[in-house]
This record gives sequence, C-alpha cells and structure tokens, in this order.
Amino acid sequence: KKIRWDQPRFTAPLLVLFILAAMHFSRFLLAGATDVADLFLSISLVQILVLLVPCMLYYLLKKKKLATPMPVSPMKLRHIPLTLFGGCVLILGNLLIKFFYRAVAEQAVSTPAFFEGLSAGDGELPFAGVLLSMVIIPAVCEELLFRGVILAEYRSLGQGNAILISAICFAMLHFSVTNFPVYLFVGILLGVITTASRSVIPAMLVHLLNNALSVFTSDQFLNIIMQKNGAFFVGFLLAVLFGAALFLLLYCIELQYLKFAEEPPEQSLPPKNRINLGKVFLSPTFLVLVAVFLVITAIQ
Repeated sequence: KKIRWDQPRFTAPLLVLFILAAMHFSRFLLAGATDVADLFLSISLVQILVLLVPCMLYYLLKKKKLATPMPVSPMKLRHIPLTLFGGCVLILGNLLIKFFYRAVAEQAVSTPAFFEGLSAGDGELPFAGVLLSMVIIPAVCEELLFRGVILAEYRSLGQGNAILISAICFAMLHFSVTNFPVYLFVGILLGVITTASRSVIPAMLVHLLNNALSVFTSDQFLNIIMQKNGAFFVGFLLAVLFGAALFLLLYCIELQYLKFAEEPPEQSLPPKNRINLGKVFLSPTFLVLVAVFLVITAIQ
C-alpha cells in the first residue's frame, strides 16, 4: 500500500519540529534585548511569529482542510463549570506532581516566580508587559497550535491518541526533561477540556491560569507548608482535594457528552480511542521530533 506523506501523522510532527527549532534559536535574538520594555515586546513578537504564523501557513498548505474540524466554536455557559473545575484540577495536579518531586524523589521544588527571577538589578517590571507576553499571548498561541491544529489533525486516528500526542508535543516545546511530567499533565488536561467542549476557549482560560501561577507565584510555599505541617498531611490533603476536583470535572465532562448525544456537534464522530503505535507514535517524522527535542535539551 502506497504511503501518503501528506497524512497528519507525517505533516503535524514537521510543524512542531519547525516551531521547536525556531523557539530554540529565538533565544539568541531575545538575548540581545537591552531594555526591559524591548524584552517583553520581543517575547510577544517572537511567540506570534514562531507559534501562530506557522499554524496559519500549515492551514493554508493543507488547503484549509485539516483531518477533522478545528475546535474553535464559541464558549457557552455550560462550559463555565468545566473550565472552573478544570482550573482546580490543574492547580492541585501541579502541586501533587511537585509534592512527589519534593517528598518522594527528594528533589527540592524551588522554582522562583518570574518577578523574583528578574527583580535583581532590573528595577520595577511593567505589569502589563509581563501579563501580555508571559501569560496571555502564550496561552492563545499555544492553544491554537496544540489543541487547535495538532489535536484536530490527530483526531482522525482516535481522540485519545490526539490528546496524548498533542500533550507530548506541548511538553517538548518547554525544553525541560525535569518538568516534563508537569507539562505533560497540563497538556493532557487541556486536551480533555478541549475535546469535551469542542472549543479551545475553555482550554485557553485554564492555560491563562496556569501561566499566571507560573509567572506571579513561587513554588517555595509548598516547601514551607511541608516543613510546617509534615509531608504526609500535605500529601493526603492534596490527594483528597485533587480527587474531589477531578470527580467534579469528570461529572461536567459527562454532562457535555450527554448533550452531544442529543445534539451532535459534528456530522461524523472521530474513531474510537484505540492505541495505534505504528501510525501515531512511531511515524518517522515524530521520531525525528523526539530526537531533536532530546538533543536541544541536552546541549542547552
């Protein structure tokens, strides 16, 4: 059987590969910024040019026909509980993973907030510049890329496969092997929210929350709480709260799919969530993408 190289499992990893390389080399351009305002403006422009423009070109080269429709429908009122509980699961899940690093793997969680990392010698940082370049633009551009284009392309091979591989690509874009489980968890959660709502808007809002917490807060408080209350108590409390939030999120997702049963959002549903390693995770372009990610993270 003749292989069609224009299939999503070949072309989508090439899109991510190009963006991965462009993001890596863009750091040399950002290093030349001498002023804080210029730095934030450069970060904003780089993200738009590197993340959004390739998505548009990819869409045009595909003749505006992705494997499945992009989930770009407007957010509805029934998506609000899904978004709120999704945000709770994200916060508690991140804390649980970092708790595992601290208590089980004995790796300290001490990632400073963005303001703390730049405050020395830089004076007062513009709040609007940080908010736009580090919180809003990344959330919008990354969701359009990963939960818009990549997830839409892979849904033709199964919705579960699409969620997982879009999350893997999302995690790779952050160039961190140590924090890979955190980004993978976030990517899977955002993919689930997108497929449940058939819209990238709820995922964008949850992503905004995740970026805001990463930029404006520090992980050091988790270490302090564990020292004052004990690791067992903190871990038990986080697990209970995470379980409760996850239960409520799954309930919201169930309501969404019951609504889909009454009013199908698409003319044809995606195939079943079957695991297909050969077509999804072992395509040559995806393996090259993984290799490039490992090389970049090893040399930086």
